[in-house]
Amino acid sequence: MRSIVYTSTQTRPITDTELAQILAVGREKNTALGVTGILAHKGDNCLGILEGDDDVVQTRFEQVRIDPRHTNVRVLLDEQIGQRSFPDWSMAFQPLDPLMQHVPGFSDLFAGSRPLDSAAGLTRARGLLDWFRKHPLAPLTSRTAADEEAPRTRAINGAITALHDGGVTRFTLNLAAEHAGMSSESVREFFPTDRALLAATVERWTQAISAPLAPLISEKGTVAFLHALMTAHAEEPALMELLAYSLASSADPTLDGADYYRSAYRRFREVIHEGLVADVRDGREPATMDPVRGAKQLLALYDGLRLQHLLTADTDVVNEFDRAAARMRRGWSEQYEQPTYWDIPIAPPS
Repeated sequence: MRSIVYTSTQTRPITDTELAQILAVGREKNTALGVTGILAHKGDNCLGILEGDDDVVQTRFEQVRIDPRHTNVRVLLDEQIGQRSFPDWSMAFQPLDPLMQHVPGFSDLFAGSRPLDSAAGLTRARGLLDWFRKHPLAPLTSRTAADEEAPRTRAINGAITALHDGGVTRFTLNLAAEHAGMSSESVREFFPTDRALLAATVERWTQAISAPLAPLISEKGTVAFLHALMTAHAEEPALMELLAYSLASSADPTLDGADYYRSAYRRFREVIHEGLVADVRDGREPATMDPVRGAKQLLALYDGLRLQHLLTADTDVVNEFDRAAARMRRGWSEQYEQPTYWDIPIAPPS
C-alpha cells in the first residue's frame, strides 16, 4: 500500500456547507475505492493524507492536483506502508456551527481540549498531521469553547451526546444537561420537557446533515439526494433511532412535539415532490412519472429501509435503496397498468 501526504492552498474561501458536501461525496467515493485518510482545513491551508492501493492513491492525488479549488499542491511524503494509519476517511475544519461536528466523517482532531495524539510518532504521516495541528498557521479547533457556545446550542449538543451514548429510550433532559455541562434548570429555561428538547434536537441534527446535501437535488437529482442522505444517516444509528421515534410520536396528536414532527415530515415530502417536479422538467426523470406519487413511493422505500436497518442486522440500506430505486425509476418510464396478480377467480355456479 501507498501513503501520500500533501499540502495545498484553496483558491477561494469554502463555506461549511461546501466542506460538508465535499465530505459526504468524497467519503463515499473514497470508501468505494478503498482509499482512507484525512483532509484537514484551516483558512486557506489544507493538509491531505491518502492511503490505499498504489495506483488508486496516485489517481486520487492527481485529481486533487488538477482540482481548480486547490493550488500550490506539494507532496510532503510519498511512501510504501504496511498498514493504514487512518482506517476511515474523514475531514477536520473549523465550522461556524458547532453541530457541524455531527456530520458523519467529521473529525474533532483539533479541539483545544484534545490531548496530543499518542500514536503521532508511530508513522510519519501521523507526525505530519500533528505538526499541521500544532503549527501556528493551523491552530484548528472544531468548535468554540463551551463557555462561548449559546446555551440553547449547548443543550442540544448535550442531547446528541446523550443519544449517542444511551439511545432515545434512555434519554432524559437531565442526562442531556449533564452531558452539556449545564444544570437541568438552565436547560428547562429553553426546553420545558424531554420531548421539547428531542424535537429541537431532531430539527438541528437533521438540518446539520441534510443542508450540505441539499444542492445535490438540483445538481444530480432527487434520487441522488436521497442516496446521499441515506448514506449519511446509515453512519449515525442514534439519529436513525431518533427519526424512527419521531415518526412514531407524530402518529399520536396528544404527545408533545407530535405536531412539529408531522409538519416537518410534510415539509420533507414537499422537498422531494418539488425535486421530482424539477427532475421531470430538466429531463432527469421521465414525463410519465407523477411527482406526487413518485414522492410517496420514494419515501415509502426510504422510510421502510431505515426501519429495517434498525430491526435487522443484514440490511445494507444504501445498497438496497440503490437497487430498489433503480427498478422504481425504470417503472416510472412505463405506462401504469392495473395489476391482476391478486385477482381471485370465482368459480361459476354449479
